[in-house]
Amino acid sequence: MTRNALEKMLTTTLPRCILLYGESDFLINYYSQMIQKKSMSNIVSFYFEEYQHHEIITLLGANSLFGENNIIVVKQYNVLNKTQLQEIFFTLSHNLNNSMIMELYKSPSISDSEYAKRFRMMSGFFKSTQQCKEIFEARLYNPLPAEMLQILTQRAKELQLNITHGLLEYLLTIQNHDISMAYNELEKFVHYATIDKRLIDELSYSLGNVDIESLLNALFDKKANLAIVLHTLYEEGIDNMELLRELHRYFYTLFKLYGHSRKYGNMDCKEALGYQAPAHIFTTWSKRSLKLTTQKYLTLFDILTAWRNAQFKGKDSCMQYLIAIQEIL
Repeated sequence: MTRNALEKMLTTTLPRCILLYGESDFLINYYSQMIQKKSMSNIVSFYFEEYQHHEIITLLGANSLFGENNIIVVKQYNVLNKTQLQEIFFTLSHNLNNSMIMELYKSPSISDSEYAKRFRMMSGFFKSTQQCKEIFEARLYNPLPAEMLQILTQRAKELQLNITHGLLEYLLTIQNHDISMAYNELEKFVHYATIDKRLIDELSYSLGNVDIESLLNALFDKKANLAIVLHTLYEEGIDNMELLRELHRYFYTLFKLYGHSRKYGNMDCKEALGYQAPAHIFTTWSKRSLKLTTQKYLTLFDILTAWRNAQFKGKDSCMQYLIAIQEIL
């Protein structure tokens, strides 16, 4: 189904099993969180390589001692086969207390066409059965700027922020229209009765765009001490997950510029990214994007994925992964 159809469905119906996939990692997580909140169930999550099919089946088939509902959330790069999905649907049909959300993400190490091949194959199995009718699938494209602002406006209302539409647009712009970053940034303003451009610059712009630049320079130029730069970032209040998101966003920007250059023979910021970055920033991006080969980009995204998985497991291995990144730049 489409995003609009998903929105409409969620006003009246909660899925027993749903596959969320598509071009927008943010929306995949956004609607997964929305379903989890609406269900008011106990949440059990499995991240990527943690998936064990027999354990999932056991959990879906188990009854709570107190009659509570459970929702299993699986974040995956790999698809499940028809037999595995049929077993999941069968188990759900015999246990009305439990449900499941499958978040299928694109691995940074595969192409867009390979990801499309995977989600088309898997989504074809997500059809209602006679025993379990609430089985759905939804493809989530990258939201348009106006849709991003709608999401930010709703989030601002939830946080009871006194912020104008124009300031939300400004926040989105300085985050390079990264809806995930802008959405998370809003939580920084909950303790302020009045929000203006200056406050946004202080709390959001400097952290997301200036401080991170010192780390990027250290990674690319290999002159500054990584440990000292990282310590400074920690003192400024950035945490490992925020740092990881910033680095992933940055290198994905470089990769899109690199891909556009390889395909069309030119470096057009607006065509590649959908917006025009300031000239001095784009000059740095373009130079850095061409320093890496396709294989190095794939290796880089593998490192970022391993780092993210380590963070989900509570492992603090930040310096280890930063050194690995620096070695291939």
